[in-house]
Amino acid sequence: MSRNRLWALLCTAALTLAGTATAAADTPPRPERALVGAGTGLAVLRGGPLTDHAVVYMCTLTAIGYDAAGNLIGLTNAHCEYDGDQQWLGDLVLLQSEAFAPGATVPDLHLLGRVEYISGGNPVVPGPNGPGLDYAVIVFDKSTVEPVTTVGETTVRNLGAPPPDGTPVCKQGMTSARTCGVTLATVGPYLLTTVSEYPGDSGAPVVMGDTLIGNQWSWGAGTSITAILADLDSRGGPGAGFHLISS
Repeated sequence: MSRNRLWALLCTAALTLAGTATAAADTPPRPERALVGAGTGLAVLRGGPLTDHAVVYMCTLTAIGYDAAGNLIGLTNAHCEYDGDQQWLGDLVLLQSEAFAPGATVPDLHLLGRVEYISGGNPVVPGPNGPGLDYAVIVFDKSTVEPVTTVGETTVRNLGAPPPDGTPVCKQGMTSARTCGVTLATVGPYLLTTVSEYPGDSGAPVVMGDTLIGNQWSWGAGTSITAILADLDSRGGPGAGFHLISS
């Protein structure tokens, strides 16, 4: 090979490496951990591939905290994880914002955790476990998830019982963000309000100020967080002894 030819090849290689380095520098690295809190949009695969958006289901995180065993725990609706008589215990949980990004593939995403418990559903859509409190327990991967107290316009720092009828309350949903209304009644473990909901908002935290009082599973209906906490403790396992990250 001539000296000129060798020099041309070396120059080409050097320019290629420089261009690769520049492209890498221009592309910000994916954060090591995803910011996740009450109101974060979730995507659950329901046993299907990420590419099948007809199967991937969207919901909202109700709360994030730790259980008595030190697990990082998330709560959402049970009905996010069932359809008719089929349910997906052990299902993979992703960020909705990543799962539905164009060209998204599993290796590129934050794999947040897995669903470890599915309760009975709500009285309107009971699901395979019959009527219940409509909550699901997620065990998050601590190496992937960075828990936060504020999502959008909503901050959750406390847990509380349903307030008196007529109390102003709000919810933070994945689809419709923050919407507000008032409480109408408490019927057993269920909370009735005038707060709206749209597809994808299911599981949204219902708050009074910065106090979480329930989840939302339908327009104007949800389950009180105190009923869910009592059930977690009586059942044992992942989620028992749940407390918020701020407490």
